[in-house]
Amino acid sequence: MNVNIVNSLKNSLWCVSRNKLVDLPRTQPIQLFLRKSSDSPKVPKNVIGHIYSASSQVENGKVYDRKPFKIRLYPKKDYMWCLCGYSKSQPICDGSHKWPQYKCELKPIKFRVEEEKDYYLCNCKQTKLRPFCDGTHKGL
Repeated sequence: MNVNIVNSLKNSLWCVSRNKLVDLPRTQPIQLFLRKSSDSPKVPKNVIGHIYSASSQVENGKVYDRKPFKIRLYPKKDYMWCLCGYSKSQPICDGSHKWPQYKCELKPIKFRVEEEKDYYLCNCKQTKLRPFCDGTHKGL
């Protein structure tokens, strides 16, 4: 953030809050909390996403749930994330996209992670970070 902007905000008695100007009490000191870029959470990525073309499918599947699924994933193991939304073992694919009654042409997303930890996998199927949740479900 520009130092001049920070200094002008410190000297000002106005604060932007939820897209409107709010007058701060004169007895309350103004504190600015700036987030360092190193503080931001690390965005997970599909280690093998560049190998498989299913990741580049344009369409999204049907919304299965409006909240992500927390799951413990392990490195050096391949997972198949359900994109179609028909799998009974969400968020992992069970092959339901192949059933003729669904007439589905979406393929599951094969992925692998770098480290063992809990991940949030998308259940709304609208994420831009396939298969990981990016918060898109909040706008549905």
